[in-house]
Order: sequence, then structure tokens, then C-alpha cells
Amino acid sequence: MEMTTYYGMDRNPFTKDTMIKTLYESNDFKQMTNRLEFIIKSRGIGVFLSNPGMGKTTCLRKTLESLNPNRYVVIYICMTTITAIDFYRMLNDALGLEEMTKKSKMFQAIQDELRRLTVENKMEVIIAIDEAQFLRKEVLREFIMLMNFDYDSKDYCTLIFVGQNEFIRTLRLKVLEPFRQRINMNYTFTGFNEEEVKNYVESRLESVGCRTDLFTKESYHTLYTLMNTSVRILNQIISKSLILGMHYKKDIIDSELIMEAGKELMIG
Repeated sequence: MEMTTYYGMDRNPFTKDTMIKTLYESNDFKQMTNRLEFIIKSRGIGVFLSNPGMGKTTCLRKTLESLNPNRYVVIYICMTTITAIDFYRMLNDALGLEEMTKKSKMFQAIQDELRRLTVENKMEVIIAIDEAQFLRKEVLREFIMLMNFDYDSKDYCTLIFVGQNEFIRTLRLKVLEPFRQRINMNYTFTGFNEEEVKNYVESRLESVGCRTDLFTKESYHTLYTLMNTSVRILNQIISKSLILGMHYKKDIIDSELIMEAGKELMIG
């Protein structure tokens, strides 16, 4: 028997392919969403940081997928262990430009296309960089020049950087001071509090038609302690707990089951 069948679920709601429309909106989620909406409207530069697995990319995905494709051109880049010339090639390809080999020509073609899309086509261009902590400072320096339009008097696109907390160390390098000064918005995730863990679990259970009292009150404190701010880890622990619960024929998931799940996952 499947775990989902045993607990009367339509599917496992604690996986990364959760439907966008049923996402739990934590405080971090709302804070990032509000800031994303602001910088998109103002064509700004935003930086969003957290420890791994806290939901930054999921929040970014929901915001970008909600945009009207007839008005917005979205370029999403997650391959960030690249050189400056690789970065230009990726942008060049994403914009559908003619293949080129020289950086100077790609630079000019990309600037021209961003200007054309914005001024002539009345489109809004968004370049979203995921896993930003892996970006080399040489690539970040290119943004200073690439975003310099009309003697630095115009903004023709929105830049979004999403990454882990160590990205801030790169941004603090003296050579990147001109880039850092251009950042309009930044936010660092704080993680679920204990009440949000409970609300998250109950909302996920409700989304698949499962009763919301499946976990004991004490179990939420255990989950909060073991997750170490990571929603990804929280989902893994819950899924493992449910599998163990089915194995032991348990109708309720308690702290003991969660601790056992944590041990099997080598967490805590």
C-alpha cells in the first residue's frame, strides 16, 4: 500500500513539485514577493539570500510564472559557474540573437536588444540569476557595464539575484562597489518560526484532502528543531515520518516517529 493511500491523501504534498497555487505563504515568502513586485515595477536590481532549501527559488518561480508573457520577457539562468564570455553567450542565446564569438559584439547586440524590447516593443525584460553564490566577480563586473544605458540614465531591464548567504561576501569586495551601489532591494530569509511549521504542515495536508490533526501538537516542536530552517529538510522528515507511520500502522505521527525519521535521514 502507498503511504498516500494509507493516510487518505490525493498525493504526497511534501514534495518539491507542489502546485504553485497551493503554496504556503510564510512571512519570508510574502516579504520576498513584495520586494520582487517592487523591483519589477521599477526595473531595479534585487538580491535575495538564505541558507539552502528555504524556498527562495520557489517564491521566484511563483512570481515569474504569474507575469503576463505578452508583456514580460523572462530570462532565467541557474548555470552560474561560468566565465564572462559564457554569460554573454547565454544571454545572447536567450534573447534569440545571432550567434557571435566576440564579447564586444555580443555586448553591443545585447544592449541594443534590451533597449529595443523596452522602447519599441514596450516589453519588460527580467533577468533572474539563481545560485548567485557561484558567480565570479568578473561576471558581476560585467553587469556594471552591461546595465549602463544612455550614459547611465536609463534602466532597460530588471535584475534578480537569488543565492545562498555567502553571496554577500562577494558583493562586499571593493571592486564590486559600483555594482553594490546599484542594488535597490535585498532580503535575507529568516526561516519558519514554530507556528509557521504547524501552519505549513496543516495547509499542505488540507491541500490533498487529508485531516489536519495527523500530527500531535508536540511533534511540531520536534519538526522545527530538526529542520534547521530548511523547508527541504522539513519535507524530507515529514515524508519519512509518514512512511514509518504506515509501516508501524500508526494513525497519528508523534515526536518519537519524527525523531526516528530524522535518524534514518541522518538529520540531527
